[in-house]
Amino acid sequence: MLVPRRRRALALALVLSWYVAACGPGGNEDPSPPPSGVLGPVTAEAAARAVRGLCALERATDRVEAEATFLDRSHETLHVIAAATEVRDREAAAGLLETKQRVEADLAETELPPDFTADVEALIEATRTAIDAIGLEAPACPA
Repeated sequence: MLVPRRRRALALALVLSWYVAACGPGGNEDPSPPPSGVLGPVTAEAAARAVRGLCALERATDRVEAEATFLDRSHETLHVIAAATEVRDREAAAGLLETKQRVEADLAETELPPDFTADVEALIEATRTAIDAIGLEAPACPA
């Protein structure tokens, strides 16, 4: 038989573990997982960072700099967003991948083509549509 002190400690431990399990970390956080696809979850921060990278890409004038910006800030996350979007909205996922491929083709040229800015704008819009489809919000491009 447990002594009273141990019994109280055990009861307290059980109450605390129940409280932690019920409230989760921080107590106020949304317990639902982020949207996810075969390439993993999409966090709101990652999606916003990808959009901001595309906003910077829209203003690029040098092909080498534009390619570096795209690869460093957006490319990988766009694949993850598309995979998560495919689970909920295949059309939005396809639109994102198609417009991404146009920008990649532009970046494969020796110089940025005249329609590069329009292609990036279309990619930003397709990315926003995909992000909306998975229940996240995309930031606006800075003015």
